[in-house]
Amino acid sequence: MIDFKILYISVLLLIGFNSYGQELKIVETESYTIDQSVQSKVDDRVTAANDIILSSMDIKMYADDSLIIDSYASGESLNWCTIISSLDGDTISIIGFYGMFGGFGYQITIYSDTCLIRYFVKADDQIYKLNKTDSLSFGISVPCEIYQLTLVNQPTFKKGDVVAGIIELTSYEFYEVMNGREKRYKVQLTGYFRTKPL
Repeated sequence: MIDFKILYISVLLLIGFNSYGQELKIVETESYTIDQSVQSKVDDRVTAANDIILSSMDIKMYADDSLIIDSYASGESLNWCTIISSLDGDTISIIGFYGMFGGFGYQITIYSDTCLIRYFVKADDQIYKLNKTDSLSFGISVPCEIYQLTLVNQPTFKKGDVVAGIIELTSYEFYEVMNGREKRYKVQLTGYFRTKPL
């Protein structure tokens, strides 16, 4: 059985260490919205199996300004996305990711009345960089041009709280270098999530 707390910490460390030293764009927190009407959308897109919460994402991915993936148009959402969450004092952290040793997803950090959202991508080789002049890394945390976080209920920031909602984001551009060829990527993502009791 996978220990998701260890996996969560490993993902954070991988992204954190591999993003160290990279020039980041402006980091801004935004407020989040409470809207109980999104509960049915979340319920339709999030399931639980054997004490594991599985969610889904829709994604548009652009490589060098060309649309290469569009699950919105195809109607084939990325299911089986894993949700990992934690509560540390007055901060709730949620990671939704698709993949295992390599993959992508979103990082949500919720404070009392604001949040910070990032897109992340990781691989088992050093192929990513945030800025054109950065060194290659196994994984990067990409700031978002725009994002909107809609929660079903106001978080209580207390042990046992369950947080559910929808995240919509558009990342800044980032780079992948494989076989000597550099590509510029940008992602639009909608993720549906519900945490285990924090």
